[in-house]
Amino acid sequence: MDRAGLVLFVIAAIVFFNGCARHRPDVMADPDTRLAALEGYDIPLAEITEGRAFVEPRPEDALILKNVHFDFDDSSIRDDAKPVLEGIAAWMTNNPRAELMIEGHCDERGTREYNLALGERRALSVRSHLIGLGVSERRLHTISYGKEKPLCLESNEACWQRNRRAQFRVSYGTDRDRRAELPPPPAEVRRQIDREVVREERVSLPRDEEAPRGRAIHRYYQ
Repeated sequence: MDRAGLVLFVIAAIVFFNGCARHRPDVMADPDTRLAALEGYDIPLAEITEGRAFVEPRPEDALILKNVHFDFDDSSIRDDAKPVLEGIAAWMTNNPRAELMIEGHCDERGTREYNLALGERRALSVRSHLIGLGVSERRLHTISYGKEKPLCLESNEACWQRNRRAQFRVSYGTDRDRRAELPPPPAEVRRQIDREVVREERVSLPRDEEAPRGRAIHRYYQ
């Protein structure tokens, strides 16, 4: 490759990787944001990228993205939730296109308005903890359902404990991401597409349009 060709190659590579960086969300939180989250500062929420849909985790992912539970009238991260969140942070690192919707839930006691606010605090508490573990704040979104979506309908402490939770839904990527991840067609399919198949057939002309002797007339078609 000559010098001019090398320069063009380098420029094209820079443009390509810069374009990828604009479309790919940051995987890790920067050190200042992590420190702010650990110290309890509010981290602004990012807008959800157009084309993203949040769904229930796949069965194999649900084993990691487990519910996090809270004490009564509290949004603090309990000790038993910390290993769960560490596993979720590691999963997010290994799935760089994924984003999470953190749902805050409460038990049936208290007013609707109070529980919506408490559910929001719980979702934000989980988000801050994950940012402190290194997950980019742009990949973590929150919503509160208060007491509107209970898992259990009995009025006892065991049931209330199940309902006091943060629950996760996942966006595995945008439509653009999914198209980019489609595998190329098999080699034999590409060859069939690329090959131009032409068949030749000798045909006879009507008697009054007889061709001069020695001249062959062919019809080509695809």
